[in-house]
Amino acid sequence: MKGIKQQKWLGFGKSHIYTVKALVAFTAMTMPVMSIAADSSAVVPSGFDAYYASASYTAIANNGDVENGLSGWSSIGGNIYRTTQDSYSGMASVHIYNRNATWNGVTFKPAPLVNGKQYNVSVWVKLAPGVQSANIILTGKRTDDADTSTNNEYVRIASASANTYGWTELKGSYTQSGTPFQYFIIESDNSQVSYFVDAMKVEDIGGGSGDPGNNGKKFVGNITTSGQVRGDFSQYWDQITPENEGKWGSVERTRDVYNWSGIDAAYNYAKQHNMPFKQHTFVWGSQYPAWIDNLSPSEQAGEIEEWIRDFCNRYPDVAMIDVVNEATPGHAPAKYARSAFGNDWIIKSFQLAHKYCPNATLILNDYNVLSWNTDEFIRMARPAVQAGVVDAIGLQSHGLEDFSVSQLQEKLNKIAALGLPIYISEYDIARSNDQEQLNIMKQQFPLFYNSDAVAGITLWGYVVGKTWVDGSGLIYENGAQRPAMQWLMNYLGR
Repeated sequence: MKGIKQQKWLGFGKSHIYTVKALVAFTAMTMPVMSIAADSSAVVPSGFDAYYASASYTAIANNGDVENGLSGWSSIGGNIYRTTQDSYSGMASVHIYNRNATWNGVTFKPAPLVNGKQYNVSVWVKLAPGVQSANIILTGKRTDDADTSTNNEYVRIASASANTYGWTELKGSYTQSGTPFQYFIIESDNSQVSYFVDAMKVEDIGGGSGDPGNNGKKFVGNITTSGQVRGDFSQYWDQITPENEGKWGSVERTRDVYNWSGIDAAYNYAKQHNMPFKQHTFVWGSQYPAWIDNLSPSEQAGEIEEWIRDFCNRYPDVAMIDVVNEATPGHAPAKYARSAFGNDWIIKSFQLAHKYCPNATLILNDYNVLSWNTDEFIRMARPAVQAGVVDAIGLQSHGLEDFSVSQLQEKLNKIAALGLPIYISEYDIARSNDQEQLNIMKQQFPLFYNSDAVAGITLWGYVVGKTWVDGSGLIYENGAQRPAMQWLMNYLGR
């Protein structure tokens, strides 16, 4: 469907230059080059909505100069490789060849962009020997919306005639609204031309009034209720996670027999309502299929890869994934993954997720990080973070009721020092007393919501009597809201 929609857009049948809202970005971590195919194409580093401002184009367009392998660069059709044959600046550029359609092009994934600011975007191109001149186009691409009859996800930023004897700059302004930003595309309406790309820059120039849908802020989402999406979900929340339906043991209880129905419902709901969907979870030492413990290490490795591959093939537009869950020693590290991949099992799991879900934000998720096990989590996480395979940190936030704002801020700062955006992934307030729950919500929630380090917040259940932790429900079955929910909805303007 992506290819079809893109081909239709490149037919130039109607204008696709839109005045839209704006962008905010957070600092992206460099990621290692991974081979998708023998042509040396690189995996696109992933990302999604984040409220993490940066005024530096070097932070927004990390590795735009192609000096650190192909991190951030990939392609839609054709083949790409990093070459030192020619460059606009520095030592290298990206070369795309074997294009056979107008929509084949080089893609660049910057740090995730959200509504609220405006950006200048620039990239330099040069034709490879062969065709003497051709029109090259710089396009901004958002994730596909639910309407397959339109192509509003594509916004042309600039175009110019490029040649073989010098570098040409494509430069324009980009702002955003609607579905989340996905990547920039450098393409051509000549389906046969091959070209070099270098010096990608994305510069924050301010401005923008924010998206009325979320006031330019980060998402505040929730989970399914008893395996179902309630009819009132989108009234309160703008991001969805399946509570149990996405866990491997729920999907593949019997080897090679999948039950996708629970994920399908939540994923399709997210698509229909233009909200990000997060998969929970790929590799975890709990709620996994028991049969994998009886396999040899090589079979275990094959089954883990098959599970990740088949999920990504079915849900290509997944926004975020808890790739590895609760890996801190003493929590619930996946012993079967260590058996399959050895001591680098966390890194390997993320590499597989990058390979098959290249456009998702890949999260290392764990509990007690904001309370008791901060240092232990950091020691566990650092090797994978330094390897460049983790896009974000997920902080389960159960059991924080007795922690002060200053204590939580101190812990949050420690995690933010890892250099990755943070998702508050499982927040709840387990207080049956309405006033106690309200007081804690009023103290803690603004800390997370207003922190530049936090990219988004997911609460873990909202219906009284149907949440993981007793006392954490926010509305009753009939829709009546507890005081904490009333305050939260007022705070968010919902």
